[in-house]
Amino acid sequence: MANRLFNSKTSMFCEKLRVVLTMKGVSYDVVDVRADNRESLIAFSNQRKVPTMDIDGQCIQDSTILAKYWEEKVPEPTIYPDNPSDKGLCLMLEDWADEDLNGTVMAFRRAQNDDDVKKAEEGLAVHLENLDLLYSGRDFIFGRMTLADISIYAQLHYLYTSLDREIDAKYTHVHAFLERMMKATGVSSIKDVA
Repeated sequence: MANRLFNSKTSMFCEKLRVVLTMKGVSYDVVDVRADNRESLIAFSNQRKVPTMDIDGQCIQDSTILAKYWEEKVPEPTIYPDNPSDKGLCLMLEDWADEDLNGTVMAFRRAQNDDDVKKAEEGLAVHLENLDLLYSGRDFIFGRMTLADISIYAQLHYLYTSLDREIDAKYTHVHAFLERMMKATGVSSIKDVA
C-alpha cells in the first residue's frame, strides 16, 4: 500500500514534513485537502489537521510526530545532530519554531488593522534579529541541515508563499540561510514551496 500525505500546499507544517520526506527519499502520494474541502481527510482520520499520513492504513498526524516516525523507519540521512545534547537543542528549536515563531508569523494573518500589523512586525523583528545572530558564520545550526533548520525555514518561507511579505534585507544571515535551504530543497524561487 502506498503512503498518502494529506497535504495543504501552503501549510508550513506540511512543507516541513515534505522536506523531511524528500530528504529521506520516502515516496508518497499527495492528497490535496483543499481540492475536496478536506472531505477525504475527514473520512480517513475523523479530523481536519494537516499534515496527516496514511501509512499502510495507519493514521499518523502532526509534523513533529511524523518526522520522528520517519527518522525511526529511515534513519539515514538523519534529521537530528549526532551529539545527544545537540539533539535535545535541535528538538527545542523545532518546538520554538513550531510554536513561538509560528505564532508571530500567524499574527500577520490575524491582523485586522495597521496597529496589529505593526505589532506583528515588531514581534517578527525580535525573532529575525536572533536568527540573524544564530546563522552568522554558519550554514546550518549544527553544521548540516537538521529538523531545527527545516522547521525555521518552513515558518519563514510561509511569509513569502502565503502572506506575500518579505524579510528585510538587513538580515543578511537569515537571507543566506533561506538561499541555502532553497538550494537544499530544490526550490528555485522564494515564492515556490518544496
